[in-house]
Amino acid sequence: MDELEMIRRKKMLELMKKAGMIEEKPKGPKVVIEVITSPGCPYCPIAWAMAQEIARKYDGVVAKEVSVATPEGQRKAMEHNIMGTPTVLINNRVEFIGVPNFGEFERRVRAYLSG
Repeated sequence: MDELEMIRRKKMLELMKKAGMIEEKPKGPKVVIEVITSPGCPYCPIAWAMAQEIARKYDGVVAKEVSVATPEGQRKAMEHNIMGTPTVLINNRVEFIGVPNFGEFERRVRAYLSG
């Protein structure tokens, strides 16, 4: 394929996207898991490990640990009225307080992926 043909194809794809003939894939993850943790919490590492395992298992899922000892963690705790750790947020919604059941955790993430 010569350079001119590549330019034509690229331009045609751009026009088709603008016309709504081709749907663009959304950029970034589809599911964001945030595990709100606190230093010294004996249960937080368990919830964090579960989140990491689920993020490794599914495309489009990322896991993030947010400690209440940080400004971001304090903001999240206030925003969601979090009184205990671990607390698991999925797409910025509180889904679990305490260590979740792994099967239920995975089921909820799959529901977000299919929705």
